[in-house]
Amino acid sequence: MPLFFTCKQVSNHLSKEDYEKLSPLGKVSLKFHVLICPVCGAYNRQVMKFQDMTRKLRFREEQLLEADSPDAPHLEAEKREKIKAALRAASAEKTAEPSPDALTSGSETDSETKAG
Repeated sequence: MPLFFTCKQVSNHLSKEDYEKLSPLGKVSLKFHVLICPVCGAYNRQVMKFQDMTRKLRFREEQLLEADSPDAPHLEAEKREKIKAALRAASAEKTAEPSPDALTSGSETDSETKAG
């Protein structure tokens, strides 16, 4: 791992995985580059903040779900069934719609009969 990162290396590391997975020296080098770089610093600071927020949210959700807390996100069985029914209905409507080819061929025959 290099002691100093280039802008490209910083962006590649941040786009591939969470910077917290880097070695301690790698984290320090990356954070130092982002802190002082006038080219990529502002953008990569935002990426790092987004990764931090995502990590904290994931941790909070795991805590709530493991604790079986009343604050944990869950859906009542009745509402779950309503959503499933609505999805099935929407799926059935979509399969019942005529294909774009059928619409095009039908409109051509209408215009031909009007013209002829």
